[in-house]
Amino acid sequence: MDSLKENLSKLKFISKIQKGDKINVRYLYVQPSGFLTSLSRSFFYQDNRGNTLNFVHNTIYKTFEIIDNLENNNNNNTIEKALGNNITYDLENSKNGLLNLKETYIEDVKFCCDIDTLIQLIDAKIQVTSIL
Repeated sequence: MDSLKENLSKLKFISKIQKGDKINVRYLYVQPSGFLTSLSRSFFYQDNRGNTLNFVHNTIYKTFEIIDNLENNNNNNTIEKALGNNITYDLENSKNGLLNLKETYIEDVKFCCDIDTLIQLIDAKIQVTSIL
């Protein structure tokens, strides 16, 4: 249950990311773009867009696993249906944060393509989800 709550919190965190924000993956907070952030991310609290991509990728795929587990549960009770609705809602909202990350790293074509692919996977997962 704790890993479920932690993953859902991370999913909500992703949805709150604004254009220009960079994620400190280790401590889960956002940093605005700028010289001090670049200095901090390069020397003191080393982080990079690769770590950010891994973080969002792992969070989204863990959410997919949670949805699959809820769908495969034959005991689909009212609480699980409500939880499934909330997860699907948060998954849909996470696309906003992903689009903002894409804007932040617009000069990195591969990063942007990875984000686009993740958004397409989210759309596909939401379309085929049957727990609603």
